Amino acid sequence: MKLIRLSDNKIVLQFDFDPQVVISVRKIDGRIWNAAKKRWEIPMENVKEVLDILTPIGFEAAPEIHHLLKKQNQFLEEIDQIKKNPDIKYEGSLPLHDFQKIGYSFLKSMPHALLGDVPGLGKTIQMIAATEHDPHILIFTMNSLKYNIAAEVKKWIPEAKVLVIAGDKQARAEQWLSYAKTNKYVVANYELLIHDFEHIKKFKWSTVVCDESTRISNPESKTSQNLTKLGSVKRIAMTGTPISNSPIDIFGIFNFLVPGYLGTFYQFKEKYCITDDRFNNVIGYKNMEELSTKVNRFMLRRKKQEVFKELPATLHQDVIFPLSPSERKLYDSVKQQLIKEIKELSLLDTKNLNIIPVKMLRLKQCTNHPALVNALEVTETSKLDALKALLEPIIASGEKAIIFTQFAECLHILNRELEKHKTFCIYGEVKPIKRMIITKEFNDFDGPAIMMMTEAGAYGLNLGSASYIINYDSPWSIEKLTQREGRADRSADVKSRKVKPLTVYNLIAKNSIDEYVIKVLDRKNKVSVDILKDVERMADSGLSMADIEEILNL
Repeated sequence: MKLIRLSDNKIVLQFDFDPQVVISVRKIDGRIWNAAKKRWEIPMENVKEVLDILTPIGFEAAPEIHHLLKKQNQFLEEIDQIKKNPDIKYEGSLPLHDFQKIGYSFLKSMPHALLGDVPGLGKTIQMIAATEHDPHILIFTMNSLKYNIAAEVKKWIPEAKVLVIAGDKQARAEQWLSYAKTNKYVVANYELLIHDFEHIKKFKWSTVVCDESTRISNPESKTSQNLTKLGSVKRIAMTGTPISNSPIDIFGIFNFLVPGYLGTFYQFKEKYCITDDRFNNVIGYKNMEELSTKVNRFMLRRKKQEVFKELPATLHQDVIFPLSPSERKLYDSVKQQLIKEIKELSLLDTKNLNIIPVKMLRLKQCTNHPALVNALEVTETSKLDALKALLEPIIASGEKAIIFTQFAECLHILNRELEKHKTFCIYGEVKPIKRMIITKEFNDFDGPAIMMMTEAGAYGLNLGSASYIINYDSPWSIEKLTQREGRADRSADVKSRKVKPLTVYNLIAKNSIDEYVIKVLDRKNKVSVDILKDVERMADSGLSMADIEEILNL
């Protein structure tokens, strides 16, 4: 007798040994031979596949199998309706667009879900809305983005207790042991899955979230392997680029979301990859339509063009990150030197007042890159790391971005660091005619690209093919900030002539001059938004000792 039944939350096959039957069983994703119990076991998520392959060769399904299939089909129909329904009711506290309400409902309804919206559509706010009433959420993200995630949670749910795991090994151990239980949201970087795994695995989390989940695309890494061992009721993955390099990337993500659903890595390669006979290297792919169907069952992905009617013309987002200990030491050292120099100036002299903001540019340079203040001994570059993490999904999704910095020297550093991408540069020494040529090349380039510009490039040029602006450092003027955003004119895409949304990111080093500048720029209807606009107007625009002290006391 050939029977398909349920046992221990797994599909179990019962049959007398037959080589031909085994060949058919080996076509099923996720099948495992349980040597101890001498039976084949398959994840329940693959019940349709089991029936499609085995019933034609004489297998009978127990009643609970048919019930499972019916239940899954009904659930999939409900999820399909959620994905299409623009009128989903949302009774939470967050201000969601309609398409974000769909994302919220999708994440809320699914025990395992991949939110694959392109960058700029607010994956984080959708995740926060979906987990607002979960008791204990663990979020993994890039080290450069963990404070940003925490800030987003506090922004939308101010009363929520949020813990960012940081510091040396002893400090982190204290945080895990004493505070992780009492905080609703715990945010950690992926590296801690290796360094702190002994602490993390002790918890039973209600939800585990993987932000920028391409970091777990390698299923053979220790990070990915430890992640799959964590206990949680619900699992969420978020990435703007579910397949950043190849279809293999999706396996690592799904091995976290639904372990066994796509089989073992060996089974996955066998079914979906074409390999060479000599070295078993992947040289192509097969059965992609089947893989797409299986993945889309657990994934929701939207592009900007699909939801643009709901979006404002320009979206703004602050990306907050901590300086490394060596960078913080450098920053504090430069700040103390500035305090000393300012105390030596006669502030009764207007000329001296104009000198102060020029001197304070050194603080901005500290957060941008240590090399800008000749601190070559400091090798960590947190802002550069945050920039690279931000660019990765943007470039992988085929989009263009503009990066602004006040400093030409910083621009040249970024150009060297991003040389693997297609880059363009405009700064003060580039002649006007050459600027127009570079602008045309950027707009006409067919594919993802990066334009790097100083303030000299912020006037008179239309770079409308870009969908993203990244302020590597923010100007001290609303006017200059507006000029930057004006370069990516949203009135029309240069090539398609279609209106496109724009996303603007501000890179902000935590507890630094970056935070102060953004705070000043965010003040509404206040003359002091331009207190640091330009040195010629310092005395008239109201730069006071209080402003200087606030910056230097950060």
